[in-house]
Amino acid sequence: MSRTNIVLQINKDLVAGDLQLPSLPKVTLMVREAVANPNQDLSSLAKVVQTDPAFCGYLVNSANSPLYRGIGELHNVQQALSRLGMKTTQNLAMTYAARSLFKPRNRALSTWLTAIWKQSTLVAALAKVMAQHSQGFDPDEALLAGLLQDIGMLPLLDKAARDVALINDAAAVDALLKQHSARVGAAVLRHWGMAVSFQNVAKHRENWLREHDGEADLVDLISLARIHSYIGQPQMQVLPRIHQLPAFRKLELGELGPSLSYRFIEQAGDSIRETQLSLS
Repeated sequence: MSRTNIVLQINKDLVAGDLQLPSLPKVTLMVREAVANPNQDLSSLAKVVQTDPAFCGYLVNSANSPLYRGIGELHNVQQALSRLGMKTTQNLAMTYAARSLFKPRNRALSTWLTAIWKQSTLVAALAKVMAQHSQGFDPDEALLAGLLQDIGMLPLLDKAARDVALINDAAAVDALLKQHSARVGAAVLRHWGMAVSFQNVAKHRENWLREHDGEADLVDLISLARIHSYIGQPQMQVLPRIHQLPAFRKLELGELGPSLSYRFIEQAGDSIRETQLSLS
């Protein structure tokens, strides 16, 4: 099937609601349900978490990582939940889901999925640091939004991988992702029941000149983190200057000015690298 035919089929599937979208792991859904239940406490949440040994290990490792590390090393789920709390545990369940979905399932997709996940972790790390220095943002939510921004690429790559010629044509795949990943990403996050703010991030993450009324929102934060992630890469040559972005002006970080914005990112380098490493 040619790229044109695949694009036409994707458009048809999107309109009909037939595009196969990735599902969340069972443990992620169970954690979300438990956290939403006002009658659940950390003890009952621990029972839910323990149904998935791999997630248990991930949760304990996360609690001991530089992102959440406290005094002393933790060794079990109960200790990890006490340190993390219910909301952070729910966010980590989504992070766990995203990371598992981006694990290469075959050789044809390996290069693409590895590169996309690496870029997503960088944007997530930048977004977390920016959220920590801006009013009105939850750093953990910013981190999760950064990780999920490119989720729409997954079903597109799965579709492209069915055609050997297409998946090995980097330019054609790149064009496919650029054309459709925003719309598909919003559809995936809507399918997962994620908040509209997350859906908007996927939809508008590269709408660099997006204007809107009111205070800076999650889209502004992720857009600014995303464009900073391109510094030193060829893409930067064709993008607007950072200080031209409406998001730059809306965020308090924008008061630094373009040159100090770069310096701010440099100074936060250790924190950004630690966050990326924790997500790898």
